[in-house]
Amino acid sequence: MKKTILLVGAAVAAFVSFAGELKPLSPVNGESVRLLPTEQKKVMALPTYAERLDWLKKDYAARKAKHLRSGRWQIAKPLTLRWTTPLEVKGPFRILFGTKPDLSDAKPYSTKGTQTKKDTDAKIREFVFDIPFANPELGVTYYWRVCANVRCPFHKSHGFKPCSCKNRPGVLLSPIASFVTDPQPPRWIAIEGRTRNIRDLGGWKTLDGHRVKQGRAFRGQGLNDNSPTGEHKGRNRLMVEDVDFFRNTLKIKTDFDLRSSRETADLKQSPLGEGVQFIRRSSPAYQEIFRPQGMKIMAENFRVFCDEKNYPIYFHCIGGADRTGSLAYVLNGILGVPRHELEIDWESTFYPKLPEMSSSYTGEKSWRREQHFNNGFAKYGDKDTPWNKRIELYLLACGVKPEEIAKFRSLMLEKE
Repeated sequence: MKKTILLVGAAVAAFVSFAGELKPLSPVNGESVRLLPTEQKKVMALPTYAERLDWLKKDYAARKAKHLRSGRWQIAKPLTLRWTTPLEVKGPFRILFGTKPDLSDAKPYSTKGTQTKKDTDAKIREFVFDIPFANPELGVTYYWRVCANVRCPFHKSHGFKPCSCKNRPGVLLSPIASFVTDPQPPRWIAIEGRTRNIRDLGGWKTLDGHRVKQGRAFRGQGLNDNSPTGEHKGRNRLMVEDVDFFRNTLKIKTDFDLRSSRETADLKQSPLGEGVQFIRRSSPAYQEIFRPQGMKIMAENFRVFCDEKNYPIYFHCIGGADRTGSLAYVLNGILGVPRHELEIDWESTFYPKLPEMSSSYTGEKSWRREQHFNNGFAKYGDKDTPWNKRIELYLLACGVKPEEIAKFRSLMLEKE
């Protein structure tokens, strides 16, 4: 009996000694976590399109490195976490990651981790783990901790009768660490499936000091392929995990498809499934939004964003560039996002290359489609009319009412 008590006491002592050695390394103490590639931030800071084009050309010629692959600029970076454990603890581990200091809203991630270092003198191991689909919001404080898969010394697998204590697998907890995400938009979104160019419409600062709300409207590529024949819907681009992410994390209520009936064929329901409202309206882009039919459709599209029950909304065409980009330009423009930011948000679809950098580009003036925004909105107001006011005058000319614009702003702008 005495021997059993001594063994149990030793096991408890060993268990307790582990708890003080599981330690977060990075990011900790509220440090800032960068969400955009450094090169992307550099080019976005340049004031003119000509400067941004010149910078990208020179960077491409000088480096031709992996960071130039557009996919690395158009999806959210993985969130990288590092921690140390005692030598005896090898995993698997569980990561808890959330926005509340007590992690009551935490989402768990299970992993074995990748060992980067083993220090036998200090009796510790160092691990690193990438969360590829964390998709954190911009300028938000997050909290995390790591849990080691260590069993209670009284657990039944050790030959003891199961007890009612909480020392179950995963009970070995590190202290809670914190970090703050960089507030620089755009907020890219990464999913497992084949849909890319997904980003939050929010995060941008407006001219009057507000910020566009995050988590309300998202733009991106189509959730399924275009129909190959015009008769049958195209192949789904989403994994099962992506449907869960859109529905339960982003909480998408409306799938707003800007494609034509030829592209979508017999698609009657969102690829996100029942319970997600599906709206399809063949929509124009660039110079077409300034023509009578395009202006009528723009007013109808804008009203989708004036109804609270539609939010959160995911809007898209097939590539998320032209029709989606034109609508996004108007939406953020009417919210007061500065002209420079409207331009770089449109260009972000193409970074780290712009159309003029392509070997197939022949120099047609019409290809730089952003020029159509410049020409179209310039017709509203006079030479002293601010750019965002011109966009407002355009919407009013489309038939949108002032109270509808006010409603949209109330739904999409953070309160002071």
